[in-house]
Amino acid sequence: MKAAGWIALVLVVASAVGGWAQCDCGATVDPNCFLKFKTNETIAFSVIAPVDYFSHYQTTVSPQVFGWRVEDASGNVVRMEIFAGEPRSRMTVIEWDLTGDDGYVVEPGFYQLIAMTTVSDVSYKVYIEEACRSFCACSCGCYTAPVCDIPCRAPFGELYLSLSVGETRPCSGLSFNLTFTFQCSTAP
Repeated sequence: MKAAGWIALVLVVASAVGGWAQCDCGATVDPNCFLKFKTNETIAFSVIAPVDYFSHYQTTVSPQVFGWRVEDASGNVVRMEIFAGEPRSRMTVIEWDLTGDDGYVVEPGFYQLIAMTTVSDVSYKVYIEEACRSFCACSCGCYTAPVCDIPCRAPFGELYLSLSVGETRPCSGLSFNLTFTFQCSTAP
């Protein structure tokens, strides 16, 4: 009876290790620096031209933004927007709703957010983390290695992107707001 228990334990452990090895379970190669966002958040970003940019390039002309795009880890463009008419101020806040050109929210993983300016492309890597679904295709207990932000340093004399959470949406698509009004009065 003891032998059957040990054999069962060995089989369970072997199948768990085999399943874990089959599906990488979140073991990805991280870029040097990136910011993490969740699938129910939007990313607001703008181009920053620090004071040292103007002295480094000996210019007083501020670069303008004429569009932006998002590339996946393989370099494929998943979303691109070109502004109609004149380029916009670099201080314009742009918001990516995490959808691709097909209108669907992109899969979790690493992406590169690129602002196209009149001077050069300015980029920042982001990691999109699943926030709403609990489904796991792996047989590894749905464990994924924790991913933490590794912010990029602002480069000296160069343009860079400032990123922040623009909006947090509910996972269900529904949002409820309750308002209570209390009126106090003194009795005579």
